[in-house]
Parts: sequence; structure tokens; C-alpha cells
Amino acid sequence: MFLFFNSKKSKVHWFRLGILILSIHFTQLESQNILGKPCQKMTTMIEMSECIVTRHPDFQLEEIKLKEISGRKKIASYFFPSNPNVSGYLANRNEETATSLFGSSSSSASNFQVMVNQEIYTNGKREIAIQIADEEFRAQVFRLETVKRILTFEALKKIIRFHYLFLEKENSLNSLNLVKELKKVSKARINEGLSPGIDESLSESEEIRIFKIWNQTHRQYENAKSELEVLLGIQIESSDFETFQMKLPNSFPKDKTELVKTAFQYRPEVFLTEKEIEIALLRHNEVRKQKIPNVSLGAFAQNDGFNERVVGGMISLPLILWRDFEGESIISASKIDSTKVIQESVARNIKQEVLFALTNFLTLSEEINLYDENKMERAESDLKNLQEAIRFGKIKIIDAINHQRILLQTKLNYLNTKSEYEVSQIELIRVLGLPTDILEIRP
Repeated sequence: MFLFFNSKKSKVHWFRLGILILSIHFTQLESQNILGKPCQKMTTMIEMSECIVTRHPDFQLEEIKLKEISGRKKIASYFFPSNPNVSGYLANRNEETATSLFGSSSSSASNFQVMVNQEIYTNGKREIAIQIADEEFRAQVFRLETVKRILTFEALKKIIRFHYLFLEKENSLNSLNLVKELKKVSKARINEGLSPGIDESLSESEEIRIFKIWNQTHRQYENAKSELEVLLGIQIESSDFETFQMKLPNSFPKDKTELVKTAFQYRPEVFLTEKEIEIALLRHNEVRKQKIPNVSLGAFAQNDGFNERVVGGMISLPLILWRDFEGESIISASKIDSTKVIQESVARNIKQEVLFALTNFLTLSEEINLYDENKMERAESDLKNLQEAIRFGKIKIIDAINHQRILLQTKLNYLNTKSEYEVSQIELIRVLGLPTDILEIRP
């Protein structure tokens, strides 16, 4: 076999291919720099959630803002609002004088002046600027903690859903294999004249139904997996996770009033809104202080060239005539009102979140108690016995389909309820503002 090609075109082709490979390589490097370093292989969900938070752009952005506010604090601590201003001039003076003997004579002298001006704070403007910067820094700390908690608990929810979606997928796959076996048995029995022809149609219809369930869970599992891989920056498999169960302590309170009080005591959003009101009040006071302007103090040294030397000082005071800061005062006062309204809105949202989370937790607690270990073990044993009965023809096709459908749905309902139950516990801890270590994580 002979290959004929144009060497010139081949060189161009390989050159373009090399450029493409280099561009892809640098794009990958750039994307890694943007997204941050990938997480290392880890098994505990707490470690994974912490790594997800540190890599998340929202958390990194709030950290950058915290650094920015540190710069504002440094700016507010300056002793003067501006740098000193140095000015001067140099001039040459000529003078002609008339005399009786020689007619007229001329003389010259050099004039110069050096002046230094410095604007200074008045009416406590520097002190209030420092207070505003300090409160902004504290508010940003609470904002950073708020974002961190949101991302942490969302990561835990995603990990739990991924874990149970894997179990649902495996369970659906086992049921799909079972119904395929059922279809083979039904065909064999029809060929031998032991079953009616409708059994094949029933088994095929059941296969389509089970396949749809498996395909749906498989798709959800792959979506959850890809989402976690993007957040972690690494490839993951279900075997990378330890088997775990999370449970709230038995002494955990369930009274609505007490839980709402706990949320208002620990949620960082509450402290954030309080700080925003304090900042708004300080800014309104800062605007009021602007009505007394800063003054500029100056000193100068002057020489007119004829043995006249002058040293003096000066003061410059702006006049508040046209711009009286009334508009700025209205804006800052409105900001106070808006922050109070935001505080009320946040309080309502927190109370609503607590009530929703408590309702979900209590109802799912009752539901999960229906699935005790003995029932689930018996259902698993019945599925295995059903498989043997189908293989040896000890059960009718229609009965096998109905039995399998009930047992499969029971197990899927259990896995779905278990997933929602554990998510409800995490959500309840989040809305109460409590740390994650209050949960009992069992193997």
C-alpha cells in the first residue's frame, strides 16, 4: 500500500496541529489558575466540603473584598486628608530713579516666595472614618462567614445526593437485569406452550418501564458526579466516599420558638444586618460633619529683593454656600431606613427557613421510621427469591412483574426518603446557624 501526499501541505498541517495542542495546553493551565488548585483525594465529606468552599469563586471573592477593606482601614488612619502643597515663585524687579547729576539710574532685584499648605481634619472626620472602616471590616467578616456556611452546607447536600443516587442507580440496574431474565424465561415458556403470548408483551413493557427508571437515575447520577468534579477539580468515583450515616443528637430540641431563638442567636446574617445599620448611622453622621469643612493651614517666606523679608502664616476656610450637603444627608438617612427594612426581611426569612426545615425534618423522621432494617432486609431477600422463582418457572409472569414492581418501588422509596432525611438534618443545622460537627456521622 502506497501513500501519496504533498509534503508542503503536510508541514502546514503538522504546524497547525502543534499550535492547537499548545493552545489547549495553555488554556488548561489558565483554567487551573482561574479555578484554583484541585482538591487532593479525600474520603470524608467534611474535608471535601471544606475544599469545595476554598476553591469556590464566591468565597474567594469575599476574601478579596476583606483584603480591600483592610486597605480602606489604612486609608482612614491617615492623619491628614491630603498631602501638603508646596508652591513658590521667582520674579525679577527693575527700578529706575532720576538724579540731578546723572539724569537717571536703574536697579534690579529678585523676588521669591515659598509657601506650604496643609489641609487638616476638623469636626472629628478622621475618627468617624476610622469607625466606619472598622465596622465595614467586621461586617465583611460576617458576610464571609455567611457565604462560607451557605457553600459548606450546599456541598454537603450535593455529596449526600450523589451517594444515594449511586445506590438508586445500582438498585435500578439490578431490577433491569432481573426483568431481562424474566423476558428470557417468558419467551422460553411461550415457545414450550406453558404460557400465553401476552406474557412476552408484559415482560417487554416492564423492561421498558424499568429501563426508563434506570436511565433517569443514571442521568441524575452523572449530572451530580460532573457537578462535584467541577467543584473539586478532580475525577471522582462512588468508591472514593466512605459509607456514612448522619444523625442529629437525641437531645436536639424540637420546639419551634426555641429553635427560632437559636437561629437569631447564631446566624451570621443577623449580625451582618446589625453591622450594616451601624455603618449607615455612622455614614449619616459623617455627612452631617461635612457641613463644617476642613481648613487648610499655610506658612510662607517672602523676599522682595530690597532687604524686605516677610515670614507669615495663613488659613483657608471653604464657604458652605451652594452645596450645603442636604442632598447627601437625605440619601444617608434613606440608607438607614433601607437597612432596617432589610433587617426585618432577613429576620422573616430566617424564621420561615427554620419553620420549613423543622417541618421537613419531623415529617421525614416519621417516614424514615417506617423503613426499619428488618423490613428492608426482608424486601432484599424477597427480590433474590423472586429471581430464583423466575429462573425455575415457579411463578407466573404477571405475578413476578407485580411482585418485582412493589419491591423495587419500596427500595427506591427508601433510598429517596433516606437521602431527603439526611439533607433535612443538614438544612436544619444550617438554618439554626450551628456548626457541622453537631451532627453524629456514623459509619
